[in-house]
Amino acid sequence: MSSSRPLRRPRNLLVHVGGAAVAASVFLADVQLPLGSEVGMLHVLVIMLGLLSSWRPYAAVTALASALLTLIAALANPQGHIPQLWMAAWIIMVLLFGLTALFVLRYKRLQAREAEHVEELAGFKEALDESAIVATTGVDGRITYVNDKFCEISGYTREELIGQDHRLINSGLHSKEFIGTLWRTISRGRVWKGELRNRAKNGQWYWVDTTIVPFVDERGKPYQYIAIRSDITARKLAEEKLARQEALARVGQMAAVVAHEVRNPLAAIKGVLQVLISRRRPDDGELPLMREVVGRIDALSDIINDLMVFARPRAPRLGIFDVKPLLEDLVRQARRDPAVAPLDITVEGDATVRADSELLRSAVLNLLLNAGQAMPGHGRVRLVASEDSDTAAIEVHDTGPGIPADIREQVLEPFFTTKARGGGLGLAIAQRTAELHSGTLQLTCPPEGGTVARLTLRRQGTRAEISAPAGD
Repeated sequence: MSSSRPLRRPRNLLVHVGGAAVAASVFLADVQLPLGSEVGMLHVLVIMLGLLSSWRPYAAVTALASALLTLIAALANPQGHIPQLWMAAWIIMVLLFGLTALFVLRYKRLQAREAEHVEELAGFKEALDESAIVATTGVDGRITYVNDKFCEISGYTREELIGQDHRLINSGLHSKEFIGTLWRTISRGRVWKGELRNRAKNGQWYWVDTTIVPFVDERGKPYQYIAIRSDITARKLAEEKLARQEALARVGQMAAVVAHEVRNPLAAIKGVLQVLISRRRPDDGELPLMREVVGRIDALSDIINDLMVFARPRAPRLGIFDVKPLLEDLVRQARRDPAVAPLDITVEGDATVRADSELLRSAVLNLLLNAGQAMPGHGRVRLVASEDSDTAAIEVHDTGPGIPADIREQVLEPFFTTKARGGGLGLAIAQRTAELHSGTLQLTCPPEGGTVARLTLRRQGTRAEISAPAGD
């Protein structure tokens, strides 16, 4: 408010000087013209100038001055005494001056109250913008306003966001039914509250606690929505980490039992079978069955090894290297798998990381094999490496059907699998590897289709957040 005072003073001076000039002109005209001409009514214009003045007493002072000037003009009129009819007219003019002053004062009071409300709302908006992520959209879903915090957390500029819809930041986690319920709720004029996972411009996802409030017209139909969000990414990560730690404690106990009670007997059974196979003639009809049993034992041993790696990972042996040669070698290795061999696989970009090359190789190989198994016999996979000042990322893009919406929350959980074979630990181990390097693993399903697995590692200050316990 104080910043407008220097502007008011010149305006007030201009209004007051102009009002005095008009009042003097009306007074002189009133003196010269014959009685009954009612030129004094023009004093109303002088009082109305109070709408432009910030001096509160202006209207009352000019109303009183106008009444006195019209009386003096009548007494000074050279045409003689004041008739009774003119006296009645003068009283009416005085009443009109008073009513005009009251109107001006009332208008100024309402204007001041409105200014206070506007200032109060501006204060609320400033407080809201400082504490929350705010956006408004039209009924068509197009963004019409975003505050600085929205731009900061999403990584997009205001120009990139205005006019777009929220699919721009859709992480692909939530199902169409979930989003449909959201829109049905707010389109009926009701408030929606919930938690959403969004995707920033750099590919990182973030969680927001969201309240969407519809603005409705007199018919109860929404014409605008305001979304007020708060960043809860740290809380969600802490919850997920705590849940994983609890699960890992149980898995560790189970892994110790499996390692001692299952792996050793399996090795003995495999050895016996291999001896029996060596004693059979090449044309023995039972050989294929015995080899199938050995293959199943090997697969079970792989699951046990994965379980041990997941439950009791070794500490990373860090080194600095470029990831492109590693990715190219991984492609050659993965092509030995029948599900990957026919695919079109490309390696794009490069990045320098400080990581354990063997752990990273195993994690990316798991992601690549998962992509290949999602596209049996045909499709395209892109391995994309990139980096910025703080992080390096490896993305595995596939053109498969994507992750079904109803299992997107579960795919990174240990032992969850949709395959006929496998222990459901490949993605969980890849995520564990990311965590050991203070990084993250994110799976998203873009609107254009397919799945993107993004493994992000810190380029500097890399450290193992999870201590690897001693072997069994």
